Amino acid sequence: MNADHPATAAHEIRGYLTYSDYGDSPYWQWGKVVAAFDGGRKDINLELDGERWVVSVGYQNGGLEPRPSDPIDGNLREYRVTAHGEEERKLPLLIQPRLDWDAERRPQSVPADLGLATNVKLEQCVNLEPAEIEDLIPRVLRLIAEKAGVDWHPNYFTGTPHEYSSVTQYERYLRVMREFGRKIVNSDGIFHRLFHLLADQEGSKIVFSADNRDVVGYNHQLQLPTRAVSDMFPDGTRHGMQLKHYHPEHVRKDEKTDDGETDPLYHPKLGALFKKGLNDESIRWHEIDDLTQELEETLVNVLEWADIPTKGSTSFISDWHFDANSRSEQDVALFEDPTPAVEASQESVLISTLTRLSDRDTDVLERVVRTDGGLHVGEIATETEWSTSTIYRALRKLDDLLENENGNVSFISAKIRDRVRELVSQLDETVEATTRIIEDTLRVDPRDLERQGRAWQNWLTRYGAELVRDGEQPSENAKIRLREILSVYKSDSYENIGEILEYGKISWIKAGRDPAVFENATVVFDDPEGTTVANKARLLISKYAPG
Repeated sequence: MNADHPATAAHEIRGYLTYSDYGDSPYWQWGKVVAAFDGGRKDINLELDGERWVVSVGYQNGGLEPRPSDPIDGNLREYRVTAHGEEERKLPLLIQPRLDWDAERRPQSVPADLGLATNVKLEQCVNLEPAEIEDLIPRVLRLIAEKAGVDWHPNYFTGTPHEYSSVTQYERYLRVMREFGRKIVNSDGIFHRLFHLLADQEGSKIVFSADNRDVVGYNHQLQLPTRAVSDMFPDGTRHGMQLKHYHPEHVRKDEKTDDGETDPLYHPKLGALFKKGLNDESIRWHEIDDLTQELEETLVNVLEWADIPTKGSTSFISDWHFDANSRSEQDVALFEDPTPAVEASQESVLISTLTRLSDRDTDVLERVVRTDGGLHVGEIATETEWSTSTIYRALRKLDDLLENENGNVSFISAKIRDRVRELVSQLDETVEATTRIIEDTLRVDPRDLERQGRAWQNWLTRYGAELVRDGEQPSENAKIRLREILSVYKSDSYENIGEILEYGKISWIKAGRDPAVFENATVVFDDPEGTTVANKARLLISKYAPG
């Protein structure tokens, strides 16, 4: 579908463009150009389509051996060309030979069936679209050759790059208004949520870094390998990439320049960067349009998941290269935010498990939650005075929350760990008061209540619930107010009211309360449409609970 979003802009590209139409002739001829400049020259001024470019040329001794027939002493030279355009556009090139080496001399990086060709290494081209790079290379080189007074074939580097041409790094970006950027980098922003979603994938290396040195969001990066990005989208395999939210090196303190003009650099960039290192291999150059679409689709979806509007231009600001008012030609699909589903699933597991804990289970869980890296079974046994066999039985019961690898016990995910840690902290403060209230009301053994009351308190805490009336008065039913947004549909992005009340009923019963009081309680909650719903708990459970 077309999301009516602004077109992203290219920020940087690295790769290799290999040209075989004229074999290695362009390489040798360019050597004559550099020789005409006595080995190098700076500040060569060119004009292309009204844009001023300043170019330097030179050479370096490369690592490639000449053929026996080449009149060269030492290794073959590689020729540098660095062109600086206006508005921070940059075209840095390294011209390299691709010869018909024998098997002994041929570098491993050069395909055996390539034959004679000239390779142009793209060394971090900046603020240039892929098509512009292809267009600029032959034009810049031809004009420099003319200034050197060296013959130059007008069709050098003008053909379609060889199929072995590749992209090793490619970033596209949008510039987001600073107030919207906070939804990306805050502690509850989309970068943190994606990290919690994906950080526990076995076999994956996911790195999140947050640099807030001059402003929150100065440079936040989330590196995601192929599998992680593929898990974010349900349509199949994707490429590994790095998501970036960043300001310029010198952060702008004011939205206006000294002359009163809007300074776009006050606002951050949001970028999606393809890197060969996050994938098994580079991308073929002829597939770069598909990669452009994938990077743009990723950016648009991340913005949508962060609740930042992508339609129109109100969320963005233009700079020299990114036009907030342009409409993209890319058709992008919008996908459901993957983070609520995972969070809801983990919370459901958490609540279900916490409602059936014994004293033994609670002791084990509390010991592990107070450490960052987990504990060994032996350490838990020492601290709790439970036997190791008892602890292993507890671990089997807690396998939805904890994992045991050769006796080393830790939480299955950072999200589960943080949530349990939060609940334990809250329960330490509230369980004693809750115990006294239930003891006074029900007149049962307080030693049982301390354990059983935790399940009910967990449920109240998780859903921001309040027992408005306890139902002990004959003339009125109990009333429960839930502050979470809940849905009557199981497939909705929000949790299901029927299922939540089933957990609540179990917690209520474990606290020693009459199930009939809970079933007849009036439950009040808000649905995703903003409507406040009130109904009996038993009716909501029977009508909406799954299964």
